Amino acid sequence: FRAVGTQQPFWLAYQEEDNVALLRRYGRLCAKLMASWQAQPSMPAPAKRDGGRIRVGFVSQHFREHSVWNAIIKGWLGQIDARRFEVVAFCLGAGEDAETRYARSHAARFVQAAGGLREWVDAIRASRPDVLIYPEIGMDPMTVKLASLRLAPRQAASWGHPETTGLPTMDFYLSAQAFEPESAQPHYTEQLLALPNLGCYLQRAPLEAAAADLGQWGLDTDSPLLLCPGAPFKYAPEHDAVLPRIARELGRCQLVVFTHLTRALSARLQQRLVAAFEREGLEAARYLRLVPWLSGPAFHALMQRADVFLDTIGFSGFNTALQALECGLPVVTREGRFLRGRLASGILQRLELQELVAAGADSYVALAVRLARDRGYRERIRARIEARRHILYEDAAPIRALEEFLSRAAG
Repeated sequence: FRAVGTQQPFWLAYQEEDNVALLRRYGRLCAKLMASWQAQPSMPAPAKRDGGRIRVGFVSQHFREHSVWNAIIKGWLGQIDARRFEVVAFCLGAGEDAETRYARSHAARFVQAAGGLREWVDAIRASRPDVLIYPEIGMDPMTVKLASLRLAPRQAASWGHPETTGLPTMDFYLSAQAFEPESAQPHYTEQLLALPNLGCYLQRAPLEAAAADLGQWGLDTDSPLLLCPGAPFKYAPEHDAVLPRIARELGRCQLVVFTHLTRALSARLQQRLVAAFEREGLEAARYLRLVPWLSGPAFHALMQRADVFLDTIGFSGFNTALQALECGLPVVTREGRFLRGRLASGILQRLELQELVAAGADSYVALAVRLARDRGYRERIRARIEARRHILYEDAAPIRALEEFLSRAAG
């Protein structure tokens, strides 16, 4: 059981393949190893409670400023009806910021830094949750250990790491209608529940933007500026030709790639892109612009000056796409085969901007070129974003559906 979670198949999600068979094998192994640890006389199976509010536990390391918190946990925890549901937050992380304090103030109980595995198991079992929700499984070792155990009568995972867990201990997977293709159930070992629209409750907050001096990043205002904002592991090698194809069509342009904190991965991506440009007979240095990984305010300032946001293909962005739209920046994306490749396309379709969702590489390139080259078209798209983006925020439909699910699951 000590091995569970120490090496996770995190990178598997970044290939656009159906990984359910592999993850089912992995999940069964994790559950088998953890079950042998749990099979102790002092650990009977979790019992169902009778009476009182439905008790819902959230288990995560990310009760703090983090993409999983911003996209999923904050809205669910803050908006669920406290008259019907008693929320217990199990915060696996030791740090604290303003978002941690928000979580603490909105939970009936907030348990933090309980200790090691046994202490966390005891804390969760003592709370006797009716339903236990793991907003992400796949990034944190302790989360995987706990999720591989049966600690509540009903247990659910969600899309903080947007792929099936493979764990037989997870009964449900909470996703969103906007992100799932038709007949998506075979992609999951859990029972799939697609909540309405984006499946989450987002609160609009003003974006802080610093003063933007493009020259400090080696950028100019004379040629189109296209942002490629993904972490390097989101760029699959089979799509390397897309950027040089865009450059060839546009001629003069600036394709901004960000140097990740994991510098070795960024160096590998840069080498691949240089080779892809060479295969197209182009000199990469004429088009690629390498910019350091920026703070939030600096990133927002750059987005406000850019012309196009190029979403990663196969593993889409969610929080970054939202930030781009909040800055009025048109997003180009391709609708993927699985949840993880449909996050930005789901947002755009919710805004009735399906024309920004490409069906394949050719249409992706053509759309990026048109937006960069045609200022009038770009400004019309900006106006439509401005007029409709309020739809993304304070959507109560996913919360009501979540509450209905919790009532059924606990019933």
